[in-house]
Amino acid sequence: MNYSLENERTDNGVQFRQGNLTSGIKRRLSDSSDVYLEERYQNGGQTGLTRTTGINLVPRERWNFSGSTEIGKLRDQLTGALTDRKAAGIKLGYGSEKMQFSSGVEFRRDKAQTLDLTDNDVTNTKTSTWLLRNNFKLQLTPDWRMLGKVDHSLSNSSLGAFYAGGYTEAVVGYAYRPVRYERISALAKYTYFYNVPASDQVIMQNTLVEYIQKSHVMALDLNYDLTSNWAVGSKYAYRLGQASLDRVQLNFFNNTASLGVLRLDRRFRKNWDAMAEVRMLTMPSIRQRNTGALTTIYRRIGNNLKAGVGYNFTNFSDDLTDLRYNHRGVFFNLVGAK
Repeated sequence: MNYSLENERTDNGVQFRQGNLTSGIKRRLSDSSDVYLEERYQNGGQTGLTRTTGINLVPRERWNFSGSTEIGKLRDQLTGALTDRKAAGIKLGYGSEKMQFSSGVEFRRDKAQTLDLTDNDVTNTKTSTWLLRNNFKLQLTPDWRMLGKVDHSLSNSSLGAFYAGGYTEAVVGYAYRPVRYERISALAKYTYFYNVPASDQVIMQNTLVEYIQKSHVMALDLNYDLTSNWAVGSKYAYRLGQASLDRVQLNFFNNTASLGVLRLDRRFRKNWDAMAEVRMLTMPSIRQRNTGALTTIYRRIGNNLKAGVGYNFTNFSDDLTDLRYNHRGVFFNLVGAK
């Protein structure tokens, strides 16, 4: 049994507190298979109970397969309308010393009551969503690695195209860490981002997220260990992007930006790390430049995990696909590594 509380979701634009209480059982059928059953009570914008069943298979060495289904009913706290949810998904994965790959597809269908709370197959709102997820890592040489992902989501509504949504994020990157000289590391990454928010996504002021974004982002991250306790780093990213404020009459305008970051890391005592950054975000399209700093202190938990708390003195993120400027304040961060 576990409970999770989400203060804000950055991937779906829904920004309110939402809690999930999950309980379940899992049984191992053989050395290569197991099944599970979960019940999740959701409390937030929608309240209700959903049930999930699934199976995990390892048919061959290095290969894994899983499938799951979800059914349940949710009630909107504002309108009281019920949503009948049915979902299913499958996932396939492969792993070896030099290559890891996973691919999955999910489908969800929601049937929601109208605002007058009538339950009619003709008038009820039907929303179907497809999600495709693909990730891979490939070790080209002992010094070079390639990584990437392709996530694509498409949502259709019976109310029309205005209430639909879409999302595509494709990433490819090259990581460099020489075996004979481990002090230096570098990551070059390209991101293609295209986002059509659904009409029911809201921002902090409870207004619709109406802009449509399509961006190409190039980023280069360099790090160098001066000593065993001191390290310096830098990052430069450039966004060649466009945005439209109208969902129906698309009218894209340039939305370019560049980000520069200088970073200093310090390890002290036995299990403590500290980090400080100076950032500058330049947006020539609107002739604006923002500068500021970010600090974090971490506590190491074992050899592969550290937890930290920090403060962002700027209102922007180092992710150039995030067009919101509400990031000032305290944050918590977990960092894990193999």
